[in-house]
Amino acid sequence: MFIFTIFASGLYASIYLLPSITSDGAHAGQPVSRPITMIQATQAEFDLTSSERATSLLAPFPTTAQFETGDTWVSDGRRYRLYGIQSCLRGTRVTAANGMARDCGELNIIMTQAIIRDTRPVCETVNDIDQNNAVVVCQTTTGEHRYDLATYLIAQGWGFAAFDDSGQLVVPGYRVAEDSARSARAGLWASSDLPHPISVLQQQGDGQR
Repeated sequence: MFIFTIFASGLYASIYLLPSITSDGAHAGQPVSRPITMIQATQAEFDLTSSERATSLLAPFPTTAQFETGDTWVSDGRRYRLYGIQSCLRGTRVTAANGMARDCGELNIIMTQAIIRDTRPVCETVNDIDQNNAVVVCQTTTGEHRYDLATYLIAQGWGFAAFDDSGQLVVPGYRVAEDSARSARAGLWASSDLPHPISVLQQQGDGQR
């Protein structure tokens, strides 16, 4: 069931993502706007010209990576953001399996690091936002299978499908993996008091209005 969920979500993601890379770098019907999630790229930031994508290379996940969140890390002076996924927020509390209260964002980082260490993903820069920030997609290997890293993290319960500021899923297929993880009470979903980051960010946004 787990493999099927990752396959279905990954297939949906690939169908959604690949058509968004158009020859002129534009995404039909997608407005240019700032994201609601604090560390997510917009679709416009993700779009590339075919020549830009052709020069992109898959590279091993950097061993020097210093994680800022479960989906953002810094390596060699550059910040990399994993496209379409939102991690749990630092400063929010969750009750772990042992009954202890933990910082949800910190716990998310620890588990993401463990998964990356075990699965050794390779990544592709899909947009250089500026000289200090880039958006990436990664592939991870488990056994004889290769999966989209964001899909894998979400399906394991260590990430969530990100939304943009218009309330739309950045990658609709990631919701499939999230729903599966919620049903299985995987990862962070095992906690009854999980502070879902999208809900927290929406509440923060409402409070600022």
